[in-house]
Amino acid sequence: PHSQSRESAMRRSVFAAWALALTASSAHAFLPVPSAAPALIALRPAASVSGVAKRLAVHAPGCACGSCRLGSGHHASGCACGSCSRSTARAGAVRLSMGVGAAELQAQSDKRIMAEASSLGGDSKTYCDNMNELFPGAIDEEKFIESMSRVVMERGFNPKSSINLVSTCRDEICRPFGDKLDSLWGESFNIASLGGFVFCGKTGFGAGMAHSPQVEGKERYVFWVAPHIAFGTDGPVGKIWRPGRESISSACGALIALNNEIDSAQLSVSLDPMDTEMSLVRQSVLGKLSYGQQPNLIGITYAAHDCILESVKKTAKLAAPASSEYVIISGIQIHGALGKNYWWPGSITHVAGGVETDISGDYEDSVSEYRLDAWLKAEALAQVQQISGKSRVSGFFSDLV
Repeated sequence: PHSQSRESAMRRSVFAAWALALTASSAHAFLPVPSAAPALIALRPAASVSGVAKRLAVHAPGCACGSCRLGSGHHASGCACGSCSRSTARAGAVRLSMGVGAAELQAQSDKRIMAEASSLGGDSKTYCDNMNELFPGAIDEEKFIESMSRVVMERGFNPKSSINLVSTCRDEICRPFGDKLDSLWGESFNIASLGGFVFCGKTGFGAGMAHSPQVEGKERYVFWVAPHIAFGTDGPVGKIWRPGRESISSACGALIALNNEIDSAQLSVSLDPMDTEMSLVRQSVLGKLSYGQQPNLIGITYAAHDCILESVKKTAKLAAPASSEYVIISGIQIHGALGKNYWWPGSITHVAGGVETDISGDYEDSVSEYRLDAWLKAEALAQVQQISGKSRVSGFFSDLV
């Protein structure tokens, strides 16, 4: 009964978030919303946020990166783990390929980021309150990974006993999540399709599951699944600045395209063999709507979350051996202020012996002292200092070109 009650509360929170999103742009209700629906994972006031503004420099028990295997638990200078090597290589490539036009774009980007960081350094609460209104309990990506990982590790899921099966969109701005996750857990198995949907079926699941470590004859899997959306400080929901582009861009492109199709009543529900994944995305989301309903982009994104979660639950049940156990972690990846990624925590469910157990309460406890506005303010002030220092040495790199 306790588990059923918590599950009911979780579903009510999703409906509440949908209602907030949909009533903002449409007279239609997406789904009926119970009165006084609670937030899924509400942020609690915190007396202290020590360590919150830090990146995942101190890893959780069981981390498989090189530093942790050597016993330090810290990223050293020159670390070759996924996050560090990719970040260093990308920064170097940007500097070496920077011509006059690229340099101008970079200067414009730095100016824009400086303005945003300066604003958030003075007032991060307004932006965070707006995000929390649409995505209750939103949290920065690194804290999301760290907190969820600690919850599942306490239940025996760790790099030596488990494999991660991950689905986020193929969009490059989603990729840092996988890099950060792999730096903590080791390599993951990709089950992703367009928009973060999962269309690989039980064959794909079976392939990933077959790569899991076996501890005393048992396999363990952790699913991390999510659609994504942009929610910046500049422009409407769905808009984001991308490196090297003069004008603002969008995310998620597939869900925005679907939203536009619904608005214009230009829809085809047939399976297009030349656009298979978009066809399946369209069919999945439309299956959640009633005739005549016109949700906005946020409503479409929540619908996508539910489609993905439902699909993963059904497929995992079919593909997983009876002796295995697994955890499904769902949410929405949010590309937001300061070029950072954030997460709305949708659900965390443990499945063993065919029994589902909602363990979101454990996650709530792990973030009980977290404050997004305090973390964001610290990050904003750090970026102001970084860009200020960068401007003083920019001439050095210009001389190299």
